[in-house]
Amino acid sequence: MTDVIVYIGRFQPPTFAHLEIIKKAQSLAKKVIVIVGSAKKARSVCNPWTSRERIEMLRSAEEIDHKRLIIAPMPNSNYDFSWWLAEVEKIVKQNTNLNDSIGVIGYKKDDTSYYLDYFPKWKFVEMPKLYNGLSAAQVRERLFENNYVSHATYEIVKWLNNWVVNNDVIYSALKEEYHCIKKYKDMWKSAPFAPVFVTTNAIVTCKENILLIQRGNNPGKNLYAMPGGFLERTEFITDCAVRELKEKTGIDVDINVLRKSLSFVKVFDDPFRDQMGRSIAHVHLFNLELSKFPNVKPSDAYDVRWMPLKNLDGLQDKFFDDHYQIIKNVLKFRWGELNESNC
Repeated sequence: MTDVIVYIGRFQPPTFAHLEIIKKAQSLAKKVIVIVGSAKKARSVCNPWTSRERIEMLRSAEEIDHKRLIIAPMPNSNYDFSWWLAEVEKIVKQNTNLNDSIGVIGYKKDDTSYYLDYFPKWKFVEMPKLYNGLSAAQVRERLFENNYVSHATYEIVKWLNNWVVNNDVIYSALKEEYHCIKKYKDMWKSAPFAPVFVTTNAIVTCKENILLIQRGNNPGKNLYAMPGGFLERTEFITDCAVRELKEKTGIDVDINVLRKSLSFVKVFDDPFRDQMGRSIAHVHLFNLELSKFPNVKPSDAYDVRWMPLKNLDGLQDKFFDDHYQIIKNVLKFRWGELNESNC
């Protein structure tokens, strides 16, 4: 028997398969540490429930031994894998003794399970495919398609049904977003190949503030984001970044001044970063050295505002998709001025 086994997942929501893996881990170890990923993320179709809510669901399951179970939430870090690994090891270290034998358990379902190979000091316990490859995505799909919850234990189904009743506004908004995304993807079903979208985004800083939009439409309605949009067929990348910045924010700065203030460009290509499909973002950093904030005026964005950089960490669960992580990554890489502990 191993002293400790670590199980990492998102549990959006916990399914029969998740609980089966926890039970298997508890049969092999004195203690099991479950790390709940995607903490501090805004609600979305992929992440409908907060880490606190997912922990509540796990704690409601009666078939696992909660006395030997530690559950810890942890944020994602799409663009700083070394930080993510260190954070996992930190959580485990905090909940184990120096000489404990440690294992990690999981099912290598696809390329997203690559992280299981990055703990060479821990014994890997490989799980087989369970319940015909059941995924939490199937549970979410049923919930948003027809209000029907399945593939989860009685306690978790009860929790989810109560959540829907008590959070009608949140559930309705997520359901609206789900159908928006589905409609968009249906538009591309007849394409001979799955489309790859090219977008640009702008990070604009001035006087220790950053310019953000608040999205007016789904997906991500009311969430903060970098201004940006899709590359046009005959357009250069930087031209697109400047055009989208002007269109989304109405920023009162001459185009030539914007171009001269461009200090950094970086590509972000996480294959799963965008719920609408594969999207590769070319992020442009504009550092405006002006004596006062330029005027801004929203157009198709719901709102535009200057936000103090020091306030970003407290708002990370209010950002669309991976925009918070991108902003942190660019600013740390360029200036090293933001707190690395909250990547």
